[in-house]
Amino acid sequence: MNNTMLDILWIVVASGLVFSMQAGFAMVESGLTRSKNSINVAIKNLTDLGVSIMIYWLFGFAIMFGISKWGLFGTTGFFFEPVATWGAVFFLFQSMFCSTSATIVSGAVAERMKYSSYIISTILLSLIIYPVFGHWVWGGSFIEGSNGWLRSLGFIDFAGSTVVHSLGGWVSLAILIIIGPRIGRYSPDGKVNTINGSNIPNVVLGVIILWFGWFGFNGGSTLAMNESVPGIILRTTLSAAAGMVGSLFIGWPIRKKPDATLVMNGSLAGLVAITASVHAVSSFESVIIGLIGGIVMMGTEELLNRLRIDDAVGAIPVHLAAGIWGTLAVAIFGDLTILGTGLSRINQTFVQIIGIASCGIWTFGLSYTILFLVNKVVKMRVSVADEHTGLNIAEHGVTTEILDLYTTMDAQAKTGDLKLRAPVEPFTEAGQIALMYNKVIDSLEKNTIEKGAYLDILQNVTDGIFLVNRDLTIGDYYSTALETIFGQNNLGGLNIISVISQQIPSRIEDVLHEFFFVSFDNSIKWRNCSKLNPLNEVEFIIQDGKGSFTKKHLCFNFKRLEKDGVIEQLLVLVRDETIQKELSLEMDKNQKENRSEMELLYKILHVEPEIMAEFLNNLEYELNEINREMQNGESNLRDTIEVIFRHSHAIKGEAGLLQIDFIAEKAEELENTILSLRNRTTIEAGDFLPLTLLFSELQKTALNVKDLLHKWLKIDNPAKQSFETKDELFINSIKNMVKRLSLEYGKEIKLHFEGDIFKHIKTDNHKKVKDIIIQLLRNAVFHGIENPSVRERMGKNREGVIHIKSQKNENNVTIQVKDNGHGIDKRKLYTIGVEKGLISSPGKKITDNEIIQLLFASGISTADKPDHIAGKGVGMGMVKNLIRELNGSINIKSKKNEYFDFLVTFPVNGEIVNG
Repeated sequence: MNNTMLDILWIVVASGLVFSMQAGFAMVESGLTRSKNSINVAIKNLTDLGVSIMIYWLFGFAIMFGISKWGLFGTTGFFFEPVATWGAVFFLFQSMFCSTSATIVSGAVAERMKYSSYIISTILLSLIIYPVFGHWVWGGSFIEGSNGWLRSLGFIDFAGSTVVHSLGGWVSLAILIIIGPRIGRYSPDGKVNTINGSNIPNVVLGVIILWFGWFGFNGGSTLAMNESVPGIILRTTLSAAAGMVGSLFIGWPIRKKPDATLVMNGSLAGLVAITASVHAVSSFESVIIGLIGGIVMMGTEELLNRLRIDDAVGAIPVHLAAGIWGTLAVAIFGDLTILGTGLSRINQTFVQIIGIASCGIWTFGLSYTILFLVNKVVKMRVSVADEHTGLNIAEHGVTTEILDLYTTMDAQAKTGDLKLRAPVEPFTEAGQIALMYNKVIDSLEKNTIEKGAYLDILQNVTDGIFLVNRDLTIGDYYSTALETIFGQNNLGGLNIISVISQQIPSRIEDVLHEFFFVSFDNSIKWRNCSKLNPLNEVEFIIQDGKGSFTKKHLCFNFKRLEKDGVIEQLLVLVRDETIQKELSLEMDKNQKENRSEMELLYKILHVEPEIMAEFLNNLEYELNEINREMQNGESNLRDTIEVIFRHSHAIKGEAGLLQIDFIAEKAEELENTILSLRNRTTIEAGDFLPLTLLFSELQKTALNVKDLLHKWLKIDNPAKQSFETKDELFINSIKNMVKRLSLEYGKEIKLHFEGDIFKHIKTDNHKKVKDIIIQLLRNAVFHGIENPSVRERMGKNREGVIHIKSQKNENNVTIQVKDNGHGIDKRKLYTIGVEKGLISSPGKKITDNEIIQLLFASGISTADKPDHIAGKGVGMGMVKNLIRELNGSINIKSKKNEYFDFLVTFPVNGEIVNG
């Protein structure tokens, strides 16, 4: 298939959107699980991304999209190496789908499956299960004629309701049956116990990210940027909204409350359901499909609980059940003409059922069989002790802490009331610590005081926890982590402000005194005090004791502790958020860099890559010449300015020719700076600083564009082109330039071309000839051709004409640029020459040839008002230098109000012949 750069760009963007869904899945799954397991779930999401992409690159892509064997699997393309841009883009997009299918499993099996076991299941899915079934349905999408057997039957799954989502759901179901439910999920009497998630706001944000990523998931499945994409994204959104609304308003009266999972999983079920048919249904039908998808999700969730199958995040109801419904909806609602299978609706339904059943038998059967045997050899589930502890600690050695527990402990220390008990939150790490603490208190009530147990808890908390007395001293008991955070030992009894004053800015220290003052003032409400907290998020500079300093981002939370209505102490929790802050800054930096690259790419997309590469080579040459001149300490400063002016003018001319406006504008800025220097009476070396800065910016811009061309299009050097191709590209470019300038100046101009411009010219001289023609054309448009109204008053045709002629005469090449404008105003040119001091004896009669020679003098222009195109008096000087470098000659003819004829003759090789 023929893919345009716009198609390729769209699939790259769509791949990025699908990639972002990994972040969405990580937030949803870690947020719906308990905090003691949230890190484990997040790490599994990241792991399956990397593992699935590697396995898919090695084997999966070949099995899925290689040349088909009996319509069952592909046989070519292992260790995939793209031979063209489209191959790379296609692989990138498809690998994101494989990773999406793999990550579905992590949420379903959360809180009980070993990390190593999960990696095994990811390899199995990415290596065999997903590629083989994907070949049955989507084989032939990359290599024509390599269709899988289901595709040949007419099975339709546009973007993966079955191929991606149901498949991930079937694998999840197989594993859940093998490893069983979480401890405490189901009571012996059959009661279903709710296990609440640790961070529902994160889940909501994750769902929004998934919804957004689905625009690329469905919209990118067109594999082209065409007119169907906006409709697909619209129907995707409508179905998600319908799934959410349907499950909410049906589930609300059933569950007696607006359960958060109804909103979140309902919208995801709508997204999964529409994925198979989104290209072939109407907006109304997409709403129906999403609505039913939300209902199907709710029913499946109830069925799983009846069967005591514990899906931690609802992956099976959302992905498997809604995916099956969405695949059936293709036959029920799909426009048969768009589907293009040639099947009747009944036959299409039958084929869709075959596809669904094939996925279930293949995916569930193979995954259950292999993983059942693996479980017999190595248990896939963690131990009971590890499950109680939490997989954050058991699998990764990461702990979490609480503030409420310490508050209760502090209250008991102050009041001596041993009847107080810490609140026990079921199924959480905090609950386990609280339970242990309460046992300690039970022992204390029996007069067995164990101070060590109290201190052990403080030693295991990773946040800094301490008390601040009214005299602002730190209490004797504090968490061990506090010394690590502050980089100082023996903190008990020290003044808190003295401890941190050397580590924070002085302005914060001043505010901190006021904050502590009002914090111990009973007359001021705490909610007003807390708003003044200057340490809510602050940067600390901490000495490590070895002479070096470390930067930390700390967050302080304060809470009043009262006794009999008097504020005695402040409870302080200090959290080190340095790693999170650095990760956030790194992500922001990467996003800005990617955004800048995309903006730059948009600015050069209209230029053919080979032409762009040739332009960059020319630009590099001009910049090197400028740099060489600036470093030449022997040159006269005014001569240096003129040389730089000519090269910057050449850059502006070629950039303007190709409509690379952002480079043309920087070259224009460089020119204007040179003009301000040129007009000075005296010039010193220090005056070149602004010029140097602008030159550096232009040099950096050129390097960025060159890197971008290599990164995105793998182009470093221009391809060799025939002179016919060069002529055609150059002529098209100057046509566009003249058309653009004509519109800008309100003129009507027609171009005539005669002869092949580059046929008889050495390759080394192509750029010089191009620069000469560009400058002469700009002058013809700006100075020569009159406005249509002026031409009509002069009895001329409204439309001016510019002739460009190239011919070879013996060993010479002649380039002619002639316009039928108003020619040279010799009187005006003479007057300007007098004003500029180039004519030493005003009033003295000089020849026409001497007057015309003034055209090539620096700073001479007949324009009334210069602008960014012409009128600065440098262009013709540049032309003269270029012709001299070609060993050429100039012949100028002009008749006022009739024409201006510029003839350049130069040898094909060596010196002028008959010139």
